[in-house]
Amino acid sequence: MEQNTRLQYLLDRLTAHMATPEELDELTSLVDMDPGTASIDQVEAWLQEHDGQPLPAYDRQRWMEAADKILTADKLLPETDSKPVYRMHFLQRWGWAAAVVLLCGTAAYFLSHYHREKPAALAAVKKIQDIDPGKNGAILTLANGSHMVLDSLGNGVISTQNGTSVVLKNNGLQYTPGKPGTGDAEYNTITTPKGRQFRVVLPDGTKVWLNAGSALRFPVAFNGKERVTDLTGEAYFEVTKNATLPFKVRVQQQVEIEVLGTSFNVNAYTNEQNTYTTLIEGAVRVSLAHEAGHTVVLKPGEQVQSGGAQMAVTRNADVEKAVAWKNGLFNFEGVGLREMMRQLERWYNLEVVYEGNVPDVKFFGEMSRSLPLSDVLAGLERSDVHFRLEEGRRLTVMP
Repeated sequence: MEQNTRLQYLLDRLTAHMATPEELDELTSLVDMDPGTASIDQVEAWLQEHDGQPLPAYDRQRWMEAADKILTADKLLPETDSKPVYRMHFLQRWGWAAAVVLLCGTAAYFLSHYHREKPAALAAVKKIQDIDPGKNGAILTLANGSHMVLDSLGNGVISTQNGTSVVLKNNGLQYTPGKPGTGDAEYNTITTPKGRQFRVVLPDGTKVWLNAGSALRFPVAFNGKERVTDLTGEAYFEVTKNATLPFKVRVQQQVEIEVLGTSFNVNAYTNEQNTYTTLIEGAVRVSLAHEAGHTVVLKPGEQVQSGGAQMAVTRNADVEKAVAWKNGLFNFEGVGLREMMRQLERWYNLEVVYEGNVPDVKFFGEMSRSLPLSDVLAGLERSDVHFRLEEGRRLTVMP
């Protein structure tokens, strides 16, 4: 009997609650001996297929050991003299697989959906506090300088400016132009602090999703010859087509993006070295603000990296990675530890500091943005990186 057929047989026995302890040991051994990832993929497919089914009542310690063997098989061995690389599988998206976390090449196997006791690492984190993931919310700054905390407001019209109604509805903000106003153009700024994300519909119908730690400045009505907005942080745009009124995004006074009608993502955080513009559909022209002639036109699936006076285009970009945040995921494909921590810092509203010689590792995989911080830290405690969570949302990273 071929190995994959035997593996399927053992998984079927597990589904029927008929697997013996010996068969469970055989199941983990088959995966452990697999030099590739075929067995891992087969186990994951089985997890997804049997979403919602209860686990057999095996001894918890046996399950922990089994999970370690199964999931450690997916660890990527680093090449000689290269940085450590780890494979992560976050199966949080699938029913009872929400109890499974694999991070940094070793398994943190939590049967919290079926076993209420928590692993020691998780319990240690919760001695101080647990931190919930980010949520919808933002601060709206009006043209007169006044601030409105949108988290605490109910649905309905919250402002009327220069003939435009500003309506809060279903965790989003919508600008609806009425009769054209008089006087100078009025600008609003919507800001998402750490731990917040938000969606806004601009006066022309363009939809913008803002990631945590971002800000978008825009007029309450587009009355000129072009539609101009200013962005800091990260946002996903779905631009309403209007060939006679070009839409522009100015990024930190360094990059200008011009579109007619398209969907694209811009990552332009001030604490990141480069700005990334990733095109989903349509076409955009990306220019360096202070470098005449430095312009590229992107096609769908392409990404331009802008930094200083240089731009570099990736023709077959990882579009799913670029927009993962909008879809409720962290995507850590090829991401280094410090970049990963900056993402967690923004989403969980943390202050991250480093202590000692923390290894510079890279990760591959994804995880849900809906997890509490304690679940993430408990998984990371199984790696070569450790953490100390302190009062005031201060997270110390240690070797």
